This record gives sequence, structure tokens and C-alpha cells, in this order.
Amino acid sequence: MSAFRICLASAAALAFAAGCGGPSAETKVGGAADEVPKAVNSDPVQTETSGSGVIERIDVNNDQKPDVFKHYVLVEEPGGDGKGAKVQKKALIRKEIDVNFDQRFDIVEYYKGPPGKEVKEREEFDLDFDGRVDQIRKYEDGDLKEAQFDLGFDGKIDTWMFYQKTQNEEGKPVNRLVERRRDTNGDGAVDIWDYYVKGNLQRTGVDTNGDGTPDQFTRVDEKR
Repeated sequence: MSAFRICLASAAALAFAAGCGGPSAETKVGGAADEVPKAVNSDPVQTETSGSGVIERIDVNNDQKPDVFKHYVLVEEPGGDGKGAKVQKKALIRKEIDVNFDQRFDIVEYYKGPPGKEVKEREEFDLDFDGRVDQIRKYEDGDLKEAQFDLGFDGKIDTWMFYQKTQNEEGKPVNRLVERRRDTNGDGAVDIWDYYVKGNLQRTGVDTNGDGTPDQFTRVDEKR
């Protein structure tokens, strides 16, 4: 996968930060056009409440079709009047985004947490707009922990990247890449491991005998 495609997906996610999610069944990347409700008037934001859920549909490009969906669940919380009254608040649980306006979802994000304190739990990207997931990102407490890629765009995950919360040279918290695993022959098994220290590649391990573990290592400075 080219760096351009990764940047495209990241930029799209930011551009459509108005986003979406849902109390209904989980939506997968590549949802077909006939699964996406049409906007009913010229208002760019349509809100629908049904049972314990709320859906906001947002028309970004003014073509009378929603491009961004936000799904919420309604939660009862104390009203703060000291009389025990309850109020309903919205907690975001899913966002669905149509980046290229073809009425198919290209980015789906999942959230958890109480109203106003939701954190991202997972993202799915269709980077080449073919209806299949090409990148998955998993989060823990709002921090990226693992990213999976289908760099061959053949429907098979072939690269895994793992991140860890640590500190930089100034003692400030930072989330850094610590390991990358790759399946280079498409058999579904990892055969190359890349290890990082302070965000820099330090050594690479290779599985030469097919037992699923690295047995031959090369340091980066040994390659130079």
C-alpha cells in the first residue's frame, strides 16, 4: 500500500470528522448504496430518534444524500438538580463515512464510553474503494495499539504494526511503534519481524525454517 493511500485515508477521516456510528447492527466498510437512507430535505443534518438510539445523517456535498452517519445510544444520567431527576444524553458508538460520495462506507469507526467521554476503539478503512477492508486500527484507552494492513489488496491481512505508550526524550508521553510483523509470501503466517526502539528500526528477525518464530536476526547497523 502506498504512503499516498494511507495519507488519503487519514486526511479523509479528518475532513469528515463530523463522522458517524450506530445503535443498530454493526456496519461494515463497503456497505452498498441501497443500505444507505436518503436525506429527505435540504437540511444537511437529519436526526432520527428510535427507541434508545439516535442517528444523525449529514450531507457533506449537498447532493441530498447523506455521506456521514453518527450513531448514538441514549443513556440516562442524573440531572444535577439535586432532586434525583434523570436526563437523557447521547453516547457516540459508531461513525460511518462515505469519502468518495458513492453511497458506500469507506471508513467505519467504533467508540465506547459514557456521553461526552467516548474514546475510539476500532477503525476500518477501504483505501481503494473496492468494498473490502484494507486497514484496521485498534485502540486502547484512546491510544493506537495495533494496525493491520492488506498491502497486497487481495483481501488478506499481511502486515501487523504494534504500538506502545512510552515517554520521549523530554519525559512526555508518546505512542510509538515497537514492532512490525509481515507475511511476505501470502501464506497467512508471519515470516519477518521488525523491532523498533524509540521509533527507530533496530533489528529484523526472519523465520527461515517455517516454525512461526524468528531464528535469524540482523541489526540495522550491520546492513550499512
